[in-house]
Amino acid sequence: MLSPDKIGLIGFVVIFILSFALHDIGGSRSPKYRDLEKEPRRPPVTGLSEDRRPSITSPGPILPPISPRDPTLQLMPSAKGNSTGTAFSIGQGIWMTARHVLEGCKKYGIFVGKGRVARGYERVLNPYHDLATFKTKPGGPSFSFAKGELRFGQNAYHFGYPQGKPAALHSTLLGRVNISPGRKSRHKEPVIAWAEVRRVPKFSGSLGGISGGPVLDSEGTIIGVSVVESRRRGRIFTAAPRGMQDMLRRGRVELSSVKGAKIREKINSMQFADIGQRLRKRRSVSKVVCWVD
Repeated sequence: MLSPDKIGLIGFVVIFILSFALHDIGGSRSPKYRDLEKEPRRPPVTGLSEDRRPSITSPGPILPPISPRDPTLQLMPSAKGNSTGTAFSIGQGIWMTARHVLEGCKKYGIFVGKGRVARGYERVLNPYHDLATFKTKPGGPSFSFAKGELRFGQNAYHFGYPQGKPAALHSTLLGRVNISPGRKSRHKEPVIAWAEVRRVPKFSGSLGGISGGPVLDSEGTIIGVSVVESRRRGRIFTAAPRGMQDMLRRGRVELSSVKGAKIREKINSMQFADIGQRLRKRRSVSKVVCWVD
């Protein structure tokens, strides 16, 4: 029987030999905001590739801890324009999103409907993970964070606004990888690789705009934040649990004991899109608007 380390190493090798382009998924044009344009945040890089459908179809071994042997993807930052992304509530008027969604924004906020935006303030950008927190008035019912271990092949459900429109995504876990953001610092950002299974509603093309959106397990608790995609091979990458813990600490977020976004039934591949619709209606998951000029 293979040891967990060997199983993890095999997973790393499978991921590393893939060959598809990765894209940051933070920016998307929205027809409601004519001055917001698609944000080509990160160009294609040498990365991961494998069959579009995941090879693991049910939860397997526990994902090993972060290792120096984890493969690294090189990403080069690109110019940012006015854009939209996704954020989710983690407290009363407190939101978490991806760092690149808010980075460079002169003004930003949460879209609350009928052309209105609740202006954001007290932005905190994480220098070591593609994560950020900010505040608005009003807020939305908040989520709980998962406490268990991630497993190879486990299901995940991503919610947000790809291409500026509400949608949900079902994926399964492939393994770990690092991202080098191409900045002056030499740090690597640990992320989790997932294989797309299904999009609802069905659409093709970029997931741009879902970046910063929550990733939930079947219990409805947070296990990641969407940050990077591979359009060609149907891969999506999320911030690692270590990054989320670090972001909560940097943002000085005290998680509330009352979780208004608590999901009473387990999420599955049949009704995950309905769950997402409810979360957006409650504004637990919201669209972020960013203006750079």
